Amino acid sequence: MENIVVVVIALLIGLSLQRVKRIPENCATSLNLYVIYVALPALVLVEIPKLTFNHEAVITVVAAWVIMLFAAVITWGTARALSWSREVTGAILLLVTLGNTGFVGIPLIEAHLGREALPYAILYDQLGTFIGLNTLGIGLACYYSSSQSSVAGIARNILVFPPFIALMLAFAVGALWVYPEWLAAALGRISSTLVPVVMVAVGLQWRLSLKREYFSPLLLGLFYMLVVTPAFAWFGLWLFDIDGLAARVILLEAAMPAMISAGVLATTHNLAPRLAASMVGYSLLLGLFSVWVWRLLI
Repeated sequence: MENIVVVVIALLIGLSLQRVKRIPENCATSLNLYVIYVALPALVLVEIPKLTFNHEAVITVVAAWVIMLFAAVITWGTARALSWSREVTGAILLLVTLGNTGFVGIPLIEAHLGREALPYAILYDQLGTFIGLNTLGIGLACYYSSSQSSVAGIARNILVFPPFIALMLAFAVGALWVYPEWLAAALGRISSTLVPVVMVAVGLQWRLSLKREYFSPLLLGLFYMLVVTPAFAWFGLWLFDIDGLAARVILLEAAMPAMISAGVLATTHNLAPRLAASMVGYSLLLGLFSVWVWRLLI
């Protein structure tokens, strides 16, 4: 329960700081950079060596990709059927397909399932959603905005991303070395800053403004993201009789709100920026509740 309280308090602090004029405009960006370069790599280095890479770990990564592809297909089909513009289609595709399985997902997984679930959450995020953002996500953004991006550029974005580097190091550590107690304790203390810092950053970036012409795509996007996609994950887990901690992580990660980075990607490619901002804000507001509901069903 205390983890949920920390998430909510930190989020409210971030929202409150939007009204403080002395807070720099790029404060949320700075906090996100701290998470990317310090807190999240530390968490990866702490938790991944504890993971036994068995069939459950493989299932977690495979499920992440199956769920993303499902979300992309149903969103694309809806966009075609309703004749959405290229800008709206690109924005909704990015935001429905790419859930916030890292910045929001990891804190909520820890809050609902405990710290022992974090290795699976990290695998889902780093080998699933993160790579999806830097491959499928960039490809969609470039296609719908008619811009260009090279395969080499996409590969470089993945390989130089600090949490991904930490993930590769963590796999090597798990196979070859055991941390001394002082180093494990130091990494643990640093990684513990992730939840409050990232939720303050989310609160600082939260935007709920809505334009009338985006109302229908927004509602459908939220419905697909918070109801249909996790329902698909739940059905798949039931169909293949997959149970246990990894299955619970998969379901909750499938129910996460829109990824903030996907919103940034849509905005920087001029794909309905106001719609993207609204989708991120409203999905977070509703997602905190819907994730809790899905937690009750497992």
